[in-house]
Amino acid sequence: MGKKKRRNTVLFSISFLDCICCGFGAVLLLFVLTSGKKADVNEKGISDLEVLADSLQIDVEEAKKLVADLEKSMQIRKEKVKTVQEAVAQKEKEITDSKEILNLMLAERSTIEDELSKRLDEKKEIPKVEEKPVIPIPNTQRRQYLTGFNLVGERVLFLVEASGGMLDETVDAAIQRMGDPDFKKRESPKWTRTVKAVQWMIATLDPNTKYQVLIFNKDTLPIIPSRDGEWFDPKDTDTTIDVLQRLKALVPSGGANLERAFMAARDFRYAADNIVLFVDGLPTQSEAFQGGSGTVGDKEREIMFKDARRRRPPRTPINTILFPMSGDPAAALLYWILASDTNGALVSPSKTWPNI
Repeated sequence: MGKKKRRNTVLFSISFLDCICCGFGAVLLLFVLTSGKKADVNEKGISDLEVLADSLQIDVEEAKKLVADLEKSMQIRKEKVKTVQEAVAQKEKEITDSKEILNLMLAERSTIEDELSKRLDEKKEIPKVEEKPVIPIPNTQRRQYLTGFNLVGERVLFLVEASGGMLDETVDAAIQRMGDPDFKKRESPKWTRTVKAVQWMIATLDPNTKYQVLIFNKDTLPIIPSRDGEWFDPKDTDTTIDVLQRLKALVPSGGANLERAFMAARDFRYAADNIVLFVDGLPTQSEAFQGGSGTVGDKEREIMFKDARRRRPPRTPINTILFPMSGDPAAALLYWILASDTNGALVSPSKTWPNI
């Protein structure tokens, strides 16, 4: 039994070998058949890869072109940035220079302010000198505005009425103004016009003609009491300014005594060659009638005027500038007769005169 089993184990049959050979042949056949198909697949894959490679090459070329455009654009932008940076640097330099200039100007301003403050302090310590007002000289073409006035000679006397009537053009208005404060009386249009008229006449005097100013209301006084009897030189600016300032400071008040004014004119050491009379009508007082409770009518005033005429300086032309007062109809006629008798002149100027 044991020998039979051993002999069955080592035996090889031909059928086994045939199976092995057949299987190996099948494998070879399968290899041969599949290798051809594999070659076809590889060729197709290579062709696809070549197409893909060509497509990728086109993409690469486009990418290179895009990169070149981007580099060119970047270069342009770099140049612009550089230009902007240079402009910014220039502006910063200009700002720096401007700041330096501003600092210098501020420093100079501070120095100037200090110097100005110093000068102002020095100015405060300088003794003040009052500036003299300029005496206006009328237009030379208007010097003969007052027709008939011929102020020749060495001396001209100005007799200026400063009565209450010189405050306004009507009696009622003048009476009403008498209740005003003094500064308003000085500023009344009629008195202001009278002061300007005196100023105009002094300014038009011949340089070689001297003058004096007497103010009269109920009394008669020289404009500068300390220089009574003197004759002033029109070229003496200081004196003329003093005269005009004193005129402006006067306050018209009281009545008008023309008789005393003519008597004062007679008492000058050297007689006047011409008299200029500034009035607004007939006198309201005289030596014979000094006022009081009685009413002064037209008839009394005419008598006062005739009394004054008898006291006038002899052989002296009397020129009258009449600023009319309403309700005094005889004034113009009587002053015209006075002018005619003394070879003088009478003028009743317009309200626009004198225009200084």
